[in-house]
Amino acid sequence: MSRAGVIASAAASTLLLAGCGAQREPACPRTVVPAYLPPEELLRLVERSPLPWLLVVNPASGPGAAPDGDYRRTIDAAQEHGARVLGYVPTGWSARPRADAAADAERYRSWYGVDCVFIDEVARGEEALGYYRALGRAARAAGARIVVLNPGLVPARGYFDVADVIVTFEGPFSEYREQVRGQPDWLKRIDPARTAHLIYAASREQAASALERPSSGHVYLTSGTLPHPWGTVPEYFARELAETGSCP
Repeated sequence: MSRAGVIASAAASTLLLAGCGAQREPACPRTVVPAYLPPEELLRLVERSPLPWLLVVNPASGPGAAPDGDYRRTIDAAQEHGARVLGYVPTGWSARPRADAAADAERYRSWYGVDCVFIDEVARGEEALGYYRALGRAARAAGARIVVLNPGLVPARGYFDVADVIVTFEGPFSEYREQVRGQPDWLKRIDPARTAHLIYAASREQAASALERPSSGHVYLTSGTLPHPWGTVPEYFARELAETGSCP
């Protein structure tokens, strides 16, 4: 997920996971929306009710080269309405210089008042874990209260020591159930509130079925397709928010 166009401390983890306890099957998934939209479209999304609980913004495959006033106003509106806004930070599967990725997290805070990050293009093997440990520390030092990592698949277990939430599935609905069934047993012992699923190419009926039997504590479905599924707000978006907006 890298196209331009719009998605702590122990205390932050406690805030994020409050009320989940030892529950293993999320009765009420929350919404995490990678809203890779231009600011005027993003503002229309923000004006819908209820708002996504986690909203990822992406001005220019990251925060961009300079602050954008339109994005700042839209982000302010989202935060005023209660959304938790995360700034998109690409890492090129650990190939990007870590200092550049950390600088993005700081720019989101200073330019847009965003205190959470969505780190994308995340490697998932043990060999890259040191990179993400250091980046997570740098992001939190820059003020990030929530860190989300997106490898798009289940990573090595140690990545859960770095982030508050990890995207353990990103892909089309046609692959979703099989991928979830094939996830490792140790993941079943992780609190569902610490995982997220991003599902594209889903019809209204498929989205409804996924929300009826959630496999993750955070979920988003869209009818959008490759190469840019996250630039499409599905026609069933209001229903999806209604299904997830009742979470405490």
